[in-house]
Amino acid sequence: MIKVTDIVRDIIEEDEIALESLRRGLLNLSAYAAQVNNQVNQKTKKIVKIGTIVVALSRLTTKLTRSLPLRPPVTIEGLSIQSSLTEVTFEKTSENLKIIENIYTKLHEKDGLCTLTSGINEITMICSQKNYEKISECKIQKLGEYSNLAALTVKFKEKDYIEVPNMIYSLVSTLASKRINLIEVVSTFSEISFIFRQKDLQTAIDALQKHMA
Repeated sequence: MIKVTDIVRDIIEEDEIALESLRRGLLNLSAYAAQVNNQVNQKTKKIVKIGTIVVALSRLTTKLTRSLPLRPPVTIEGLSIQSSLTEVTFEKTSENLKIIENIYTKLHEKDGLCTLTSGINEITMICSQKNYEKISECKIQKLGEYSNLAALTVKFKEKDYIEVPNMIYSLVSTLASKRINLIEVVSTFSEISFIFRQKDLQTAIDALQKHMA
């Protein structure tokens, strides 16, 4: 038998704003119960009273008030900026991988951010325009290419955040709230680099600065 409480929990867990409002005790339970009443009816395949949904929400509130927020507070140690970046993707073959790795070995210690990602079927490199000109010299067919990119690299203390659930989500949400389209997210042990269009650089800086120590 499907329990109303389980259905209500599933519904509200898909609604970030309502879930966080419930956790903080700010959600109007009656209004929200009326809003999701039809969904609950459909999932339980019966008519459920709004008062029953309110009771289910009340029980969830007790549990959620003891849980961590969806967006934990994150304090970053610093921001590094890279502009005029290009991302290029190639098919992953043994020959292409050998060529790209050879180029990467010569480039990765110079000119700031330079990343190489080897996926299941593709190889992607992000680098400065200067380095991209060197990559273009090799005659490999490109699967995709983005230019005029910028990167913000966030530095944090790994011991403080490496085990914190939703730490990366908290930073991504900050950028998402400003409608910044992330082209890539690249991370190392204590750094996360967000790659986006050059035009969004200042907006991204302003957004992430609120997390600065």
